[in-house]
Amino acid sequence: MWGVERFAAISCLVLFALPALAQNTLYNNGPDADVGYYGVNGGAETSNSFYLSQEAAVTSITLTLYTVDDRNHPESLRWAITTEALGGTVLGTGFAGLSLLGDPYLTKFLFYAYPEGFQVPNLNLPPGTYYLQIQDVVTQWRALAFWAVSDGSSLGYYSRVGPSEYGRRSSPAQVSSESFAVFGRWAETTP
Repeated sequence: MWGVERFAAISCLVLFALPALAQNTLYNNGPDADVGYYGVNGGAETSNSFYLSQEAAVTSITLTLYTVDDRNHPESLRWAITTEALGGTVLGTGFAGLSLLGDPYLTKFLFYAYPEGFQVPNLNLPPGTYYLQIQDVVTQWRALAFWAVSDGSSLGYYSRVGPSEYGRRSSPAQVSSESFAVFGRWAETTP
């Protein structure tokens, strides 16, 4: 017999998936390669570049996050799309709830990987290079979380606030790029 919890979980997946049917993949940096990770909470932030070849409306993003247990589901995160890595002009930002898009799986680092997705409120962008920044990930147990490395074509950057820096951000370091895809609608062009 189907419980209310199972029905609610399936309903959430269907609601997240239905809009995706009408969406295009605007940029795909590849799946989790199980080769590394960078922090996205506890004062850490990670940013990755993506390129749009033409005007588009960004509507959702998928990514893979690591946590310490198969029951420590990432629940939400703070995202931003900017013109520079960990800075520049902020074109869109928000605190989004996450939707689990598949079963968590064990990585070689003994973290559990969670394929996740979140909605972006129709962010219209002209052609060009942008940066997706992720930080303040909240997990069920309020534990550390990490963004899985894909080693895709994106440029990745990482920065953290350390106790010796008295709350100041460290200089962004270029790192291997993370697993993510950007979805939305290409603008209609007239001939």
